[in-house]
Amino acid sequence: MIRAFWHGLMAAILLAPFAPAAAGYPERPIRLIVPFVAGGSIDRVARLLAERIQARVGQPVIVDNRTGATGNIGTQAVVAAPPDGYTLLMQTSALAITPWLSRLPFDVGRDLVPVTRIARTPYALVVRTSLPVESFEAFVAYAAAHPGKLTCSSYGVGSPPHLALELIKQAASVEIVHAPYRSFSQAAPSLASGQLDCGIDTPTNVQPLVDMGTVRVLGVTSAEPFFLFPSAQPMARRYPGTEVEGFQLLFAARGTPQDVVDRIHAEFARVLRDPDVAKQLRGMGFVPVGDDPRSAAAGFAKDYARFGQLIRERGIRAE
Repeated sequence: MIRAFWHGLMAAILLAPFAPAAAGYPERPIRLIVPFVAGGSIDRVARLLAERIQARVGQPVIVDNRTGATGNIGTQAVVAAPPDGYTLLMQTSALAITPWLSRLPFDVGRDLVPVTRIARTPYALVVRTSLPVESFEAFVAYAAAHPGKLTCSSYGVGSPPHLALELIKQAASVEIVHAPYRSFSQAAPSLASGQLDCGIDTPTNVQPLVDMGTVRVLGVTSAEPFFLFPSAQPMARRYPGTEVEGFQLLFAARGTPQDVVDRIHAEFARVLRDPDVAKQLRGMGFVPVGDDPRSAAAGFAKDYARFGQLIRERGIRAE
């Protein structure tokens, strides 16, 4: 499955130049489909970028929220659209996970072409303040001394924070009980009361509780420090290969002409280099990326392969 996915993904890039390119792209409005509700972080990023790109290309860039089926409805709309670059998809790195947990009405590697990774963020490990640990190393030692006694939340089975927890458990040879919640806001009271011991979630979600002193942040799921929590331990530095970062990615339908894909990438990358845009993204807890289509495809395929292997090894099943 991994090999087929990789071959399909690279074929989508390598074969695209043979499709007839649209001269003068863009000549009409561009629809940017966001398969999540308006007002969320990915929607806000999409609207920020759409406004800037619209001003640059002289054509409307319309953000279209197509919600439902955990993002599959919006994704399917792009898969079914003409491959001309006028219907684009803004998705998250969870798209590298969901094919391993459920049957999808499309094939990610066959039907979509990564254009660029928009922005990234690691996840933060927090503990209740009454837990007697002050560092990530102490947390691992405590977990090793109390196997199966600690409970750690994420926002769902198979979510990136859940997989980050599984990677740490695997690398450190510790047993921690996963406790899925629908959101960090639902897990917060359990952390405050001591019913939960730790949680892994996005930095912006945990930051209010960190600021209030309800939880203590110990680490981030990356190999480098993260600007929101500069003193938190980069956990993948201690355990290489355990990094899990959330990405916002831009996709086009397979068959989109390569020069159109390149033009789209160039416009998004240029906007992402704008200091004001970068500042606003950092204010949302994201680091701008803007890499080229080949790099975006390689990064996505790497995550797809390693997450699939982890899901099989750990016996993770969708709820």
